[in-house]
Formats: sequence, C-alpha cells, structure tokens
Amino acid sequence: MSHLMLSRHGIWYYRRGYLTPRKRREIRISLRTRSKREAMQRAEQYIISQPFHCVPQSIPSHTATPSASFQQPQQKRPFKSLKSELDKYTKSKAGSVGEREILTINRCVNAYLSSTKEPFSKRSAAAFFDGLEGSASTRNRYIKKNSAFFKWLATRTDEDVRNPFEGMGVKETTAPMDRRPAYTLNDLKRLHIAMIGLKDWKRWIILIGRYSGMRQNEICQLYDNDVMKVDGVWCFRVDNLNPNQTLKTESSRRFVPIHSQLLALGLLGFIRERKGHLFSELTLHLGSYGHYFSRWFTRFRGKHGLPEYHSLRHYAATTFKQHGFPEQFTSQVLGHSNATITYNRYGKGVDVSRLVELVEAL
Repeated sequence: MSHLMLSRHGIWYYRRGYLTPRKRREIRISLRTRSKREAMQRAEQYIISQPFHCVPQSIPSHTATPSASFQQPQQKRPFKSLKSELDKYTKSKAGSVGEREILTINRCVNAYLSSTKEPFSKRSAAAFFDGLEGSASTRNRYIKKNSAFFKWLATRTDEDVRNPFEGMGVKETTAPMDRRPAYTLNDLKRLHIAMIGLKDWKRWIILIGRYSGMRQNEICQLYDNDVMKVDGVWCFRVDNLNPNQTLKTESSRRFVPIHSQLLALGLLGFIRERKGHLFSELTLHLGSYGHYFSRWFTRFRGKHGLPEYHSLRHYAATTFKQHGFPEQFTSQVLGHSNATITYNRYGKGVDVSRLVELVEAL
C-alpha cells in the first residue's frame, strides 16, 4: 500500500495528501503497530470506515487530531479453537517429554485459556499472572508453559500471533543452591539409622541414590539388564531401552559406575534374585515408576526429620564440587548437559573408568 509510512520510531502511519485552494495538506494517522502486515489491515479498515474524497469540504473534521480518530481493531483470532491447538501441541511433544510434563503443560495452559475470552491480550495475560499464587518458581512455570505454547502457535500461521506472556516472570530471590538443601554428613548418618528394618527394595533405592546421585525415577525404573560391566567396571545404565523407561533429557542417557560400598553390601546378589524390572513392587503412574516411592519417602523422611530424596543428588553435586572434579566429569555422572558448546556439541562421553574416582568420593 503506497500510503503507508514508517516513522523513525518504527511505527507505521497511514498518510494521504490532498489539495486545497491555497496549498497542499496531508492526513497522517498512526496505525499503532510495528508490523507491516497488521498496518495494511488497519489502514484498509480505516479507508472503509472513513471514505476519503479529494475535495476540501469533505475532509473529515477530525483530521486535525488524527490520533483520536483511529480506533485500534481487535486482533483477529487466527485459530478457531485454542484448546484444539493445545491438543496438537501436546501431541507434537509426546515423543520428547514424559507424560507428567504433558499433564503440566495442559494444566498451565488450560488454566489461562479458561480465565479469559481474549487470550492474545497482554492485559489478559497480566491479569492471569497477577492472580497466580505460590512460589516464584511455580508462577514462572505457568508463564513458561504458556509462553512456549504461544510461540509454537506463531509457527503455524501466516498471521502475526502475539505472545501475550513475552517478558513476564518473577525474579528468583533465592540462589539455586539454596532452594533445596543438600544432605549433610550428619543427615546421612541419621538416614542410615532410619533405614534399619526397611524392606530390601526400599533400602536399595535409597542406597543407590546415596552412592550415585542418580535421579529417583532413574533408579525406580531400573531393570536387571541395566546393571552391567563397562570396560571392566560395574555400572548402572540409564536409558530408555526397556518398557516404560523414560529419560528426562538426552543428556540423561549415560553409564554411572557402581560405588564399591553398594557392591560390598550385596547389590549384585539382590539383582540376581530379580528378573526384569528390579523394583517390581512399584507400579507405573503417569508414566513414572517413582511416583509411589516418592509418596512413601515423603512420609518416611518427615517422620525422621530428613531432607527430601532429591537432596541426595545435591549432596553428590556438592561433594564433586568440593573435590574440584572437572565439570564435564560431574555432568557425565549426574546426567546434566555441559554449559559450553565445546563439550555439548563436539565433546564425547567421558570414559567410565575416569568416573570411578568421582563416585567413590560419595
């Protein structure tokens, strides 16, 4: 459209000149958008609603104050049903994330969609955000899941889809290392005392976490064929090769050397007595074998005044850091991605034999 003009501030204007008996005059109206596509639509709507005739007496009286004359049209809905688009979005992610994550996405996005009739409106998103309760991490989770959904929508249409959650979030005031305490040596002593009398399978899940730093569900979903020798070293294989096994991320796929203390306590004997899923007492819930164990451990630790299970993982990370082990080694044991492109993109896995020293430090 030849009558569009871009200001030095990046805002599009509708500009139209006309002649009077004395001199040339001009109508200039802000279209209040930085999108050329949207500017063309708004200019067209203005022309239809305010027909322009090139005679002085028909110049609209409001052209002296053009900003007041233009009414911003509501953004068109490029999708018939956002809830049906949400179904497509979760199906597209089903192969890369677990069932629990799919449920989280549905919960967060549906909560927002049910709260407003104008889902693309910044004001609606802000009102939803202001009404959220809970910790900063909980509120940020809602923002993150909704923002990812709207970014995905933008890739599926020729229209300019606004992400109403862009730039929103709560700043965390607590350092990451302080949000969940690590087990101390005193906590570990009390944990070992509390385990006296527990059923073997519960005791082994706790002990493996204590001496490996593995995630709770990684341990709960182990099969007998996930315990093997790699380069002469007994290891746990963390993978998704067996039924109902999942990985949190691709970096989670790894071998973790088995601590000598676990071998001394008879882990291999326990495994020889079991076939298939090592902890068959656990049933699958929402794609996770760790759900029911987690519920039990929450009651167990509360009774004994102990930190949560995941704090065993923090104990492992803290121990590795205090010993000054290289970050790429600790990432390999814990299943984290490295922070640098060099290790992420070009680096290969660290030999298992070089990880034994780390695990033995626990």
